[in-house]
Formats: sequence, C-alpha cells, structure tokens
Amino acid sequence: MIERLANSSIRKKLLLIYAITSVVVLTLNVFVFVNINRLVKELDSVFLSNINIGEFSSSLDKVHTQMLGYLNTKSTDDIYGYYEACQEYESQISLLSDEISSQPIKRMERNIRRMSENYLELTENAIDAKRGRNIEKYRNYFEEADELYGYLKTYINSLNNEYFKNNSADYLVLSNSLNYVEFINMFVFVTVSAVSIILVIILANRVTRPLISLAEVAEKVAEGDYNVRVQPVATMDEIGVLNAAFDRMLTGIKQGILMEMRLREAELKTLQAQINPHFLFNTLNAGAQLAMMEGADRTYTYVQAVADFYRYNVKKTDAPVTLSDEMQMVDTYIYILNIRFSGDVGYEKDIEEELSDVMMPTMTLQPIVENAVNHGIREIMGEGRIVISAKSDGDDCVIKISDNGKGLTPEQVDDILSRRTKMKDEHGGIGLRNVMERLYLMYGSYEVFDVKSDGPDMGTTIILRLPKDGSRRALEDLDQGGKDRIVSDNDM
Repeated sequence: MIERLANSSIRKKLLLIYAITSVVVLTLNVFVFVNINRLVKELDSVFLSNINIGEFSSSLDKVHTQMLGYLNTKSTDDIYGYYEACQEYESQISLLSDEISSQPIKRMERNIRRMSENYLELTENAIDAKRGRNIEKYRNYFEEADELYGYLKTYINSLNNEYFKNNSADYLVLSNSLNYVEFINMFVFVTVSAVSIILVIILANRVTRPLISLAEVAEKVAEGDYNVRVQPVATMDEIGVLNAAFDRMLTGIKQGILMEMRLREAELKTLQAQINPHFLFNTLNAGAQLAMMEGADRTYTYVQAVADFYRYNVKKTDAPVTLSDEMQMVDTYIYILNIRFSGDVGYEKDIEEELSDVMMPTMTLQPIVENAVNHGIREIMGEGRIVISAKSDGDDCVIKISDNGKGLTPEQVDDILSRRTKMKDEHGGIGLRNVMERLYLMYGSYEVFDVKSDGPDMGTTIILRLPKDGSRRALEDLDQGGKDRIVSDNDM
C-alpha cells in the first residue's frame, strides 16, 4: 500500500494530503460543535432550578393573594382565581422531591412539599369557613395559613440560596470545560496545520530535489560532458518517469556517439584497405590493355569488367550513389559470374525510369546479389535466376531482388531480420549484415530491409523500401527494437 502510494502521481498525492487534512479538520469542527452545544445547554440549565424556585414562590404568592381577596370580598372572580392558583401550585409541588435523603437540598424540598400541602389544606379550610360564614373558624385557618406562608417563603428563599451555591459551582466547572474544549480545538487545529505544512514541504522536496539534480546533469550534458549519471529516483511518479526518460535519452546519446566513432573507425579501415585494391585494378587495367593489343577482345572485355568492379568497390564509402550506378555494378558482377561459370546465372531486371536517380548507400545491391548466388542458386540443380525490379510506391522506391535458389526456413528468415546471422560469403564479401547496418545509418530505420521466402527450395526475395528523396525516416517510425541489435565491428 505504501509503495503504491509512493509511486502514485504527484496530483494524487496532493489530493490525498488535502483530503486527509480536510477530513481531520471537519471531524474536529464537528466534535467541537457538538461539545460546545452540549456545554452551552448545560450552562443554560444550570440556573434553571433557581428559575423554577422563583416561579414556585410566585405561585405561592398568587395562592395567598387570591385567598385574601376572596376572604375580603367573597367575589366569584377571586374564588376562580384561587382555584386556578392552587392547581398551578399543586403541579409545581409535585416536582419537589419527596424522598428521605441525607442531602440538604432534598430534605428542604421534602419539607417544603409537606408544608405546602398543609398550607393548601389550611387555605381550603379558610375558604370553606368563609363560605359557611363561620367567622371564627376562617380567621383561625387564615392566621395558621398566613403563618405557614411566612415559613414557606423563608424555606423557599433558603432553598433558592442552596441551589444558587450548587449552580455556581457547576457553572464554574462547565465554564472551565468550555475553555478546555476551546484549548483542545486550538491545539488540534495548530497540530493539523503543522502536519499539513510538513507533508507539503516533504512532497515539495521530493519533487524539487530530483528536478534540481536533473537540471544540473542536463547543464553538464549541454556543455559536452556525457559521462555524468542521472541520480536514480525510488518512486515512479511524474518525476521518476522524467528521470528515467532522461537517463534513457542520455544512454541513447552515448550509443549514438559510440556508433559514430565506430563508423569513423570503419571508414579509416576501409581507406587503409583501399591501397591493395588500387594496385589490383591498376594491374588489371594493364592486363586489359595487353589483351586489346594482342586482339583478345573477349579477354579484354572480361578483364576491363573486373577492373571496373574493383574500381567501384574502392570508391568513397560514405557518399551515396544512384540506383542506376548500383544496377550498373550488378550488371558487371553478373557478367563476371557468367564468364566464370559458363552462363549458369540467368538475370532479369525491371527498373522504372523515374527511379534511376534514387540515392542509396554504395555497394547495396551487389552484396545482396552475391549472397543470393553463393547461398541460394549455387546449391540447386539447373539454371539459377536473379530478378531485380524497382517500382514506385507513394514516396518510396521498392526494390526486390529475387532468386530461385534453395530458399529459407522461417527460422533463418528470423535470424536474418534479428541480425544474428553473419551472412558473410565464403570469400570474405561484405555480406547482408553490413548492408543492413549501412542502410540503418543512412535512413535511421531497420524497416527499410525485409526478407521473404516461402520455404526451402522456394527461392528468396530481399525487399528494400527506400525513400525517393533519400531522407531519414521520422523518429517515431524507427524500429525501437533494432537499436538493441546494432552489431559490433567484430561481426561486420
């Protein structure tokens, strides 16, 4: 899980940090909101008992006032008012504790409840005596009720004072709790903010540190130092992908430089190897002149063809030539072969006129024809045949070199295309590998070369698809797998 998170994108990491921070802050706010509301409600209810005692005292005053009013006036309104006040007072009496307890407040509530019940009974008796016009009785009941009323007021005030003391202590506790919740809220908020800042700083360092290192490496590469190394990045987010891509690009540049060095070294070796061939075709020219002077025209033509063949071989190898030049070289080679082997090689060609000036690396077609002769038609019974065609296909020139030789198995075709087969002829010729590599160096793609064969004894066809303008293939069209198959000098 942690490894997958580390390899996730930077965007996902930022969203995750934001989501976690938001959830924590939201949870904290909900927690604080619930607790503050609870404490506020408890604070509101702290002095509710004092309020209830005040209402209880007011109800007692109302009962006493209505009783006096009736005793003085004996009006219907007063008696109705009395009964309403009594009903209200009785409902409030029922809220007082009636249990025997050691707590002072509970004992005071029980006493007030008993006294209130006696008080209501005395007022009821006074009202009944007033109705019966028994003056002596209602006076006695009134005096007792009035005296008990005074006691009740005193007890109610005492109870109110006790409630106030207890409520004040509770209020202080709740107030401290509220302050504590506020402190916790502030502490958690500061902690979450600090952790978020730290996470953002860590993520920023993870992003910027590899970028700074990569920028330093890029600057050194721009200055021509290709021996630097890109510091590896453990994660595979956007920075890791960029780092790996730059490392692959740097490796590709090094390989390109190495390839160019090898090419220059090969050109130097070719130049050095040209000394003996120059002596050879000069000697052949002398022999041709001698044959002409002696009237041996056929010998003169043959020796002159051999001299032309070697003269073409020692031309500057890095200069491209036309398809027409290459075909002339193939014509000369086939002529020499038929002189040597008494016309055993049949030869046909079909070249579109407009393709005569298509450029290609020198010594491209002749090594392919030589390979077809040595490895294809020489080992069959009967006349061998070489057919060369060049057709236009859009922006490409498609050249096919076909033979009716022993053909190739699918495995041999794969070997050739994967560049594992040396394909050098038994006389030390250039070979297919050299042709393929020079085509790659000119066009930047191995896709310009292809091999087709229907199987053993079915012949072989080499297909070259060359741009008419001689340009390199676009980079996106390059055979990426082919880059790993570049041969060494020892295999050439």
